[in-house]
Amino acid sequence: MTHIVVGTDSDETSEKICEYLESRLDGDETVSVLNSLHGGNDEEKVRDGKEALSVFEERLAGMVTVETEQNTGASDPAHDILTLADAEDADEIVIGLSQKRSPAQKVLFGSITQSVLTQTTHPVVGVPLRDAN
Repeated sequence: MTHIVVGTDSDETSEKICEYLESRLDGDETVSVLNSLHGGNDEEKVRDGKEALSVFEERLAGMVTVETEQNTGASDPAHDILTLADAEDADEIVIGLSQKRSPAQKVLFGSITQSVLTQTTHPVVGVPLRDAN
């Protein structure tokens, strides 16, 4: 059985990651999805995070085992993703790659992406969040 850990921050990110996963899942996977709220319990962020998690439940639950978790403990999202991946002995981590930067800024990944990439021993897949032109 393959165990995939996913980090998501919005329903748009969840939709893109689900598109990627649907193209490669064979039914023998468990997908653990995490929404980590850096900064605590803002009601709007909590609601948006729950919506982001529900996308996975709606789109993937019939195909694979889906487990969702929302962390509102004001911790670092990268740390939460890495901790979950280690605890679950993940075969892969999947995260969205934001492309809302200028060409000069694109040289560097976002801080969450960079932290996940540089601090894990698990394979990481980055899903572009913007459609190709």
